[in-house]
Amino acid sequence: MEGSGPRGELKTPPGSGAAGGDYGGRLLGVVVAGALLAAIASAAAGFGLEALGGSAGFAGWADGFRAFLGAGGWLWLPLWGAALGALRAVAWAPSARHRLGTVAVALALASLPLVLRPAYVEMRRAEHPRTPRAKARAILKWSYGSPAAVGNILELSRDPEPRVREQAVLALGVNLVVADIERATSTRPSTYARYALRDSLRARLLEALRDDPAESVRAEAARALWKAPATFGRQRAAAETLGAVLDRAPRPGAVERLAWLALDAAAGAPDPGLKAAAARFAAATPDTGLARVARMAAR
Repeated sequence: MEGSGPRGELKTPPGSGAAGGDYGGRLLGVVVAGALLAAIASAAAGFGLEALGGSAGFAGWADGFRAFLGAGGWLWLPLWGAALGALRAVAWAPSARHRLGTVAVALALASLPLVLRPAYVEMRRAEHPRTPRAKARAILKWSYGSPAAVGNILELSRDPEPRVREQAVLALGVNLVVADIERATSTRPSTYARYALRDSLRARLLEALRDDPAESVRAEAARALWKAPATFGRQRAAAETLGAVLDRAPRPGAVERLAWLALDAAAGAPDPGLKAAAARFAAATPDTGLARVARMAAR
């Protein structure tokens, strides 16, 4: 009988039975492969953009791509890769029914990002810390997280609580961006030198130096500016503020920590006025430890 095997068994028509099962396996394989390739490609793109971050025209691209991944792109890109894999399998479909089903699978995978919008709840909470302790933790975390994270500190540098402002202003001078610029050499140029964030940090530090009502915040701003000349340039106002801190330090009621802070800055980039203030402080303070450090800074 036509359509029967040697013993009367029916032959499997093309596009059904075993053929359909084989196609299902191949379809699953290319879908998984497409998702994995997209994930690998996104990771490679992230590293590549990070490496190109200091080149003209690429500043901020790595941060933008990181923000996209954090908003859900880490899932969307593999889904789109899986969709492309499914479309690749259409050419192998054994029948029109399989082709239509495969196209439907591809469309469903490509459309999932419209309804799946995963978000990092913990990350969102950290962006708006409420208590002083949470703000302190956030400042430490953001300082060396990413340039975008460093930018988050700007808001906390205007916090109503002086201690929080002090911690934030300190971090505006000690962070990922500043460290990268200060350590740059002719053979290893800075990645972040062209970032607009550097200008924002400088402007905020100068504002705090000039206008903050708390002496501790002004002193931290001065030290941050003075100890990062490659990032912020030589700021005479910072040296003058640090010198004034040292002149007030021997008086009753002065905060000793501010003297240590000013001496730390004085030991950095040389400045005649700041060294003279350190020498005056060394002669006036009864604290032998502070006097010894002040004499070293005055050399």
